[in-house]
Amino acid sequence: MARRKDSTSCIEISRKWRTVLTLLLLIFIGCFFAQKIIFVNADLGRHIKNGELLFEEGKIISTNFYSYTEPDFPVVTHHWGSGALFYLIWKWFGFKGLSILSILVNTLAVFFFFQTAQKKGSFTYVLLVAVLCIPLIVNRTEIRPEMFSYLLMGVFYWLFHQFQTDKIRLNKLLLILIPLQIIWVNTHLFFVFGLFICGIFCLDGWLNDKDRLKHYSIVFAGLVIVSFINPFGWKGFVEPFLILREYGYMIAENQPVFFMQDRFPENPVYWHFEAIFLLSFILILIATVKTNERKKLFAPFVLFAFLSILAFKMVRGIPIFGLFLLPIATQFLQEIHQSIQQKRKKTIQVTILFFSIIVIGMGFFTKSTYYTPFNQISGIGLISGVNRSAQFLKSAGIQGPVFNNYDIGSYLIFHLFSQYQVFVDNRPEAYSISFFKNIYEPMQEREEKWNEMDEKYGINCIYFFRHDNTPHAQPFLIRRIEDPKWAPVFVDDFAIIFLKRNEKNAVLIRQYELPKEMFRSVPGN
Repeated sequence: MARRKDSTSCIEISRKWRTVLTLLLLIFIGCFFAQKIIFVNADLGRHIKNGELLFEEGKIISTNFYSYTEPDFPVVTHHWGSGALFYLIWKWFGFKGLSILSILVNTLAVFFFFQTAQKKGSFTYVLLVAVLCIPLIVNRTEIRPEMFSYLLMGVFYWLFHQFQTDKIRLNKLLLILIPLQIIWVNTHLFFVFGLFICGIFCLDGWLNDKDRLKHYSIVFAGLVIVSFINPFGWKGFVEPFLILREYGYMIAENQPVFFMQDRFPENPVYWHFEAIFLLSFILILIATVKTNERKKLFAPFVLFAFLSILAFKMVRGIPIFGLFLLPIATQFLQEIHQSIQQKRKKTIQVTILFFSIIVIGMGFFTKSTYYTPFNQISGIGLISGVNRSAQFLKSAGIQGPVFNNYDIGSYLIFHLFSQYQVFVDNRPEAYSISFFKNIYEPMQEREEKWNEMDEKYGINCIYFFRHDNTPHAQPFLIRRIEDPKWAPVFVDDFAIIFLKRNEKNAVLIRQYELPKEMFRSVPGN
C-alpha cells in the first residue's frame, strides 16, 4: 500500500503552492458544511438533551424514557459521548458554536485523508480525486455524531500509513490508537471502522510484509479489547452488528442508492456516485493490468470493494466512500502514471491542475450550480423561525399527550421534555418493530386505528413536521384538517399543530383556530 517514488515524472509544485491549494480546497469543502441548522427534523436536539441529562443528573439513558408509548424499551445509547460534547458546546457557544464545530471536524477529516493520499501519489492526482469526490464527501451536512467517525477514520488511516512507512513505532501507534478507540466506541456506532481499517492493514501485511503482520495483529487485539470499555459493555460492542435488526421504520439514510435514485431523481448525487464508482473501477482494472506489483494493490482493492458495497446498500455510506477514495484512487492513478510516456505526463498533470482550480473557482463565485456550497441556508446557527412552533406550544400552555410524527421527535425532546413526553422520535432502534408496524403507521393510514389509539392514549394535541414525505403523513394531515374533532391552531414553514375540540382546549381554540381556507393546498407544499 506504500507509494512508489517517481520524482522525475511529476510536475514540480512548490511546497508553498501545495499549501495554498490545499487550504483553498479545505476552505471550499468547509463552506459546504456552513449550513444553518434546520433543527426541526434533525437528531441534534435529542443529542443535546442526552448531554444535559448526563451533566445534570449523571444519567446515560438505557431505556426509551423520552416516550410515553414505550418508555421501558431498552436502548444502547452508543453516541452518548457525542451528546456530552454537543451539550457543552451548545451551553457555552450556542448553536453557532455547534455549526463551527461541524465545519472544523468535517474539514479536518478531509485533511487527514488528503494527507494520506499525498503519500500515495502526485499532488495533482490527489487534487483531482478530491475535486471529483467533493459532492460525495459533503452529501451529509447535518450535525451528527458520525462526523466524529469521519475524523477518526481519517486519523486511523493516516496513522497506520505512518506506521507502515516507518514514520512512527509500534509503541507510539498503540499509545495513540488505544485512547482514540475508547473515545470512538463511546462517540458513535462506526467505531467498528477502526477495527476494519486495522484489518485491511493486516491483510496487506499478510500479503506483503509478514514481519509487520505480527504488529498489526497486536494493534487489532488491543483495539478489540478496549472496544468493550463503554457503559453498555459487550452490548455496546455488538450494537453495530445488531442495530439494523430492530429497525421497524424505514429511514432514508439506510436505503440503497437505486431506491433513493428512483424516489428522488432530481438529486444528482446518486448519479455522481455511480459515475465516480464506474470511473474508479475502470481505473483499478487498468492499474492492475499495468502494474507488476499486484499484491500491493490487493488490500486497497478490498477496501474499495467493501466501501462500494456499503455505499450502494446504504446511502449514508456515500461520504465514507468519497473520503477513502482519496488515497485509494490516488494510489491506482500513480500506478498508471508509471506507464505513461514521459512527454505526456506533464501535459496531463497541468491539465488536471487547471481543471481542479477552475472547478473550485467556479464553485466560489457562482450560484445555483452543483459545485457551489452557497445556497439559501448558508451560514451558521439556527435557521430563522425554526423554534416558533415550540415557543407557541409553551406560551399557550397547551397540554399533552402529544401525537407527533417521527421526524419532529428530537426537536420536541429538546424543547419540551420533561414537561411533555413524545409519542415517537427519530430513533428506530428505540422502539419495537411492532410499534411502527401495528401502531404508528396504521394510525396515519386507517381512521379506525387512529380513533382506537386516540382513545387509548387520550391524545390532546397533534404536532407534525409539515414536510414529512412518507406516503401516509400528508393524507393524515388533510383528514385532520377536515375532521371536526380537531382544530388547527398553529402553522408555519416547519410545523403544524392541532388541538382536540374539548372543554380544556375551548379557550385556546377560540383564540388561535386557523380558518380551513388556509389549507386548500396539501400541507407541506
